[in-house]
Amino acid sequence: MDALKNLPREVQFVLGGGLLYLIVSFLNWQQASAFGISVGRTEWVGVGVVAGLLIVALLLWEAARFFAIEIPLGTLSAGFVSLALALLLVLFTVLTFLTHNEARHWPSWVGLLLSFTIAGAAVVRAKAEGVHMPEMTTGSHPVGGRHV
Repeated sequence: MDALKNLPREVQFVLGGGLLYLIVSFLNWQQASAFGISVGRTEWVGVGVVAGLLIVALLLWEAARFFAIEIPLGTLSAGFVSLALALLLVLFTVLTFLTHNEARHWPSWVGLLLSFTIAGAAVVRAKAEGVHMPEMTTGSHPVGGRHV
């Protein structure tokens, strides 16, 4: 437990926020009630499945980083992968939020806020780690295939 407390605050936000997001994803993001009966749908419907899988991937990736498990990434850095997963999570959470707009329930708002918090922490962490975009070249020719 002390190892988790000693992690940088951004990592704690990504891990803690990610766990909360995963829990909230299983609550009803849409809910309607009539005559004492409530029915709802979780985030795990439609495009929300992608957001759910992204949070699982992000948590597994962060766990691998925490336990120093080496995964070959080619030219990508571990920090870049964390950042990409967090930004994709925001994108697909926003898409889910917008497409699951009928009878929106409070967990959808919490999920949206958590995704922005996770992404914000991931951006701060990436800056601290010196993450930069990988070079986009194809063979010996620059992108576009023309020499300037």
